[in-house]
Amino acid sequence: MIANKHYEEICCDFFPIFKKIPATDVFSITLGGSYGKGLMDINSDFDFRIYYEKSVEKKEMVIILDEIKQLVDKWKVRNVEVDGIYPRTYTEVDEQLELWLSGKGKLVPQIWTIWGYNILTDIYNQFIIEDPYCKAMQWKKKLSVYPEALKTSIISLHARSLRYWRNDYHYRNKVTRGDTVFLAYITARLIQDIIQIIYAINEFYYPGDGMNLLYTRNFCKKPIDFEERVTSILYQENSDEKYFLQYKRIIALIDDTLKLL
Repeated sequence: MIANKHYEEICCDFFPIFKKIPATDVFSITLGGSYGKGLMDINSDFDFRIYYEKSVEKKEMVIILDEIKQLVDKWKVRNVEVDGIYPRTYTEVDEQLELWLSGKGKLVPQIWTIWGYNILTDIYNQFIIEDPYCKAMQWKKKLSVYPEALKTSIISLHARSLRYWRNDYHYRNKVTRGDTVFLAYITARLIQDIIQIIYAINEFYYPGDGMNLLYTRNFCKKPIDFEERVTSILYQENSDEKYFLQYKRIIALIDDTLKLL
């Protein structure tokens, strides 16, 4: 059960409209985001997903989505954020999952996420609400064992990035010049590479944009003082040497991460 006083009322409001989307009676409705991960708080919104064999025609879909938007606006007046519905076919999800499980998956650029949409995180963590044909449950079972091909692919990709930037003279020059914009970007990117590797070697699906360091607290394989070091790199003290200190710390963290491999 979802621990939110509005949950039941929201479901009663939205689900009759959600169920207009599938053209057949084969569908699944789930809840993703922080509620799916079990990390919800007072600021969490409701991210519903619906999967189906086939949707209604486009003209009818436009009308349904407008009905959903009106309900979203209604709840917003009550200070409750419902992020609408993310509709997809079973076939679309099956194809994307197979690519990831074989180590060939790629993050999908989306305007609402920083690094790109990760279907594994979404599918694995979502809370299943209605799934009469157990389609969503089959996906979760398929992901219950972390795939070796995925692990190898993630480590290879992000380790290659770390090794390149670890010795890149352009990076060192930007530090010397105090190039704030470049350093803000490269620091975030390298931390992302490190975190992706840490998640992969611990065989834990990367959670996406939020709560990255929350899960790593319980990981066995990671550099010492990992969370504290990441935080100090991203939010370094304000001094004349801040960029050199940041660079020194991130190079040390890169080296300790690569040693784990």
